[in-house]
Amino acid sequence: MREKRWYKLDNSAKIIPSMTNNLNTNVFRLVCSLKEKVEADKLAIALKMTCEEFPMFTCKMKSGLFWHYLETSSSEPFVEEDHVYPCSKLDGDLLFKVTYYKNRINLDMYHVLADGNGALEFLKYLVACYLDLVYGLSHHDKVNTASIYARESDDFKKFSKFGKKKVYDKYKSAYKLKFPRKENTVGDVIEVHLSASEIKRIAHECDCTVTVYLTAVLIRSIVQCAHVGDLKKPIGIIVPIDLRGIFPSQTVRNFFYTVNIQYEYREEDTLLDIIKFLKEKFSEKFSKENLQALLDSYMSLEKLLLLRIIPNFLKDFILGIITGFRNTETMGFSNLGVVEMPEVYSDYICAFSGVMSTVDLHLTTMTYNDELRFSFMSHFVTNEIERNMVKFLKDAGIEKCKIVSNKE
Repeated sequence: MREKRWYKLDNSAKIIPSMTNNLNTNVFRLVCSLKEKVEADKLAIALKMTCEEFPMFTCKMKSGLFWHYLETSSSEPFVEEDHVYPCSKLDGDLLFKVTYYKNRINLDMYHVLADGNGALEFLKYLVACYLDLVYGLSHHDKVNTASIYARESDDFKKFSKFGKKKVYDKYKSAYKLKFPRKENTVGDVIEVHLSASEIKRIAHECDCTVTVYLTAVLIRSIVQCAHVGDLKKPIGIIVPIDLRGIFPSQTVRNFFYTVNIQYEYREEDTLLDIIKFLKEKFSEKFSKENLQALLDSYMSLEKLLLLRIIPNFLKDFILGIITGFRNTETMGFSNLGVVEMPEVYSDYICAFSGVMSTVDLHLTTMTYNDELRFSFMSHFVTNEIERNMVKFLKDAGIEKCKIVSNKE
């Protein structure tokens, strides 16, 4: 029997329930692709071992008078073969699910519980425990050495400086993708496998990072399938920023903010012009000074008396309306970066990948060893942007390019 514990939602998680619906479940999926088929019985044992190290992940969400909160669940997590679409609404009261399919281990998680990088620590530990069991290794304790206290820390509170000047960016109404939509709520996934070293080489030739380069190619891909008249509005790319890269944090809870990069189309702009613009914006938006101001601003909102005394159901209703009318973004792009695992596991792991639920289109990228995988989740019938992006990368000199999809 687990010890009964409860946790307040962190600053990013508080708004998630009001934004959740059948189309956007706010569930994301992380995947580890192995070189051999998964053994379900060993994976089940590994899951139990992992939950002992990440006890907060065995919580359910409860609705209080003023806020949602997390409470230890009596439900036992289990492993099953994958039979639903990625990022589907989770069954039961647990906020995550582990499934497998052939050589893939899948972790689906509700965003209230953790962000992509926090969930990745859980998946890495799970995979390490599994590989230790299957191959007689003993290195899982080297995957995440943080204490349970550090993993469960609400680092929004830890690193906020209350009393600082509030800073809120103002954005214009953005260009919206105008493709025909699917009739059902199931999202299609298109996953592209590339050579990380090839992408890195091309990005360096353009004097930029891989994230800046892929964002520029994404913007170009959107421009190519849009009517010029529609591009009077800026293209808004929502980019989550992992605050662990700015602050010394080991938490596996949510610790990120999103920034909106709005690019205003100019017909004469080349890819290098877009890259130059993005480098300036990324430098400004991703600076510690700006992110500290953003952190302080959103944490200050929690302290507003009016917001604190509004009943929870009314907060959800109001926030749902506000987010429903948000029109400053075109699509999202999450780069979870390079996944690091002890070298002993490299003989057994092919790659890591991920996908995020969305109402329109979202791109997620992850890299392991020399395998970079980017995955689109889409609710559109056509895949013009995905096709444009792959073609652009091939034309730029990418030789290795494999495409897989759940689309019939």
